[in-house]
Amino acid sequence: MKRDIRRMMALLSEANVKEQELPFSVEKRDIEIPFISKDGTVCRRYIRIYLPEPAPEPKPLVFIAHYEMPENDATLNLYLMNGWAVSTPIDFKPEYNGSLVDDDLIFNSAALSAVRKQPGIDRTRIVVSGGSAGGYMTQMLSVLHLGICCSISFSGITNILFNMKYLQSANNHNKDVLETLTEEERKDFIRCLEVIPVPIVGAIFGQFAPILAKIEENPNSEIWNAMSPSFMAGCLTDPILFSHFTSDLLVPVDQLTKRFTYADLDESLPEGFRIRMSEFPLQEKVQRSMAEMLPADDLFEHLCPAPQTSGENFKLSFDRTKRFNIVVFDEGNAEAEGGHFKKMDLGPIDATDYIHAQLQRSSRETNWLTVGKLALMAERYAGKGFLIPGKAGIDDIVYGSVAMNRQEVLEELSEFGEHHREELVDTFCAAMAAKPELADVLDEIQGRLLI
Repeated sequence: MKRDIRRMMALLSEANVKEQELPFSVEKRDIEIPFISKDGTVCRRYIRIYLPEPAPEPKPLVFIAHYEMPENDATLNLYLMNGWAVSTPIDFKPEYNGSLVDDDLIFNSAALSAVRKQPGIDRTRIVVSGGSAGGYMTQMLSVLHLGICCSISFSGITNILFNMKYLQSANNHNKDVLETLTEEERKDFIRCLEVIPVPIVGAIFGQFAPILAKIEENPNSEIWNAMSPSFMAGCLTDPILFSHFTSDLLVPVDQLTKRFTYADLDESLPEGFRIRMSEFPLQEKVQRSMAEMLPADDLFEHLCPAPQTSGENFKLSFDRTKRFNIVVFDEGNAEAEGGHFKKMDLGPIDATDYIHAQLQRSSRETNWLTVGKLALMAERYAGKGFLIPGKAGIDDIVYGSVAMNRQEVLEELSEFGEHHREELVDTFCAAMAAKPELADVLDEIQGRLLI
């Protein structure tokens, strides 16, 4: 049965305007984040930090990646009530989704670097969190940075090439119907959503179209693998909790884990609809899920029933002995009118127990170092980073310059070495053997570390 799209949009609007008072007194600190874009332009965006004033300092902080968390968000309230500071981008524009893999990644990396240096913040207790494209960003920040206490990805993209190809394929089912509409009907957003076969995909597709254009311009899968968290799993060096829904129509769960993908399509989906990675003409290695790329002995996967009571939170279970946790809520198969999940009147996804457990340990205990991560950091130090390319001769005190990249790499490795000197030395030795082309850079870094 087709859902009432107008009712769905009303529920979303109601959630967006619902007043939710912030607990006790909260300081709001707005910070300008300058960064060098990939084309060499110095850009500026802003973040806001909410600091619950009764909480002692230095405060733990939850860094919200990519999307803006509004003040009426129940999760913001949840975090502040726990005494945690929260940072979020502000003045978010939909066009930022189109630069998710380049300039937006640089901005979020710059913002995280700036937040860690803020007075009153405990840089050993910073949690990175985000949903959907923000879940992707969360994972990529975990790939790039050392020193994050833990990360939480809600419905996050793990395979950028697959997800963009999937959205394109799903939206193709909308084209024939859209062509039958008059020019006036096309201007009516709700009317379009009411008649097209896959409405929510149709609503967001245009925001991500620039990434598809980049893929078509340069289809080399190695480039897109480097931008996909699942292929960069060897660079993850802090614990991560992934949460997802079996019913996700925007970010199919198949790319996270294939264990809980439903075998049959829901009857509401158009004939020929594809949702599994194996149904797309991708190289065999590109069809591997995140779960397949993570170490099996350090991974906990759990399928649990979704809440049914209005207002009830999605409470996340986890295994604290594992570095990687995947929690999937069973809502049945994806439906044509769906988004990330089906029921819109439920409470937030609650990861506070997981955050508490990791904050008790801090990054001094939760972090480890891999050869892949060290090699990635060495490339950034040398000004040859692919994800965060170093720029020279523009502004040495702006994030994205070679000088700032080097400073960040040295700071992160020095802090890790204060508590893991033997592991640091061993990883340098292993990296020099595995990456002889980086031996000189690694030797220079090791000589400059303040440990």
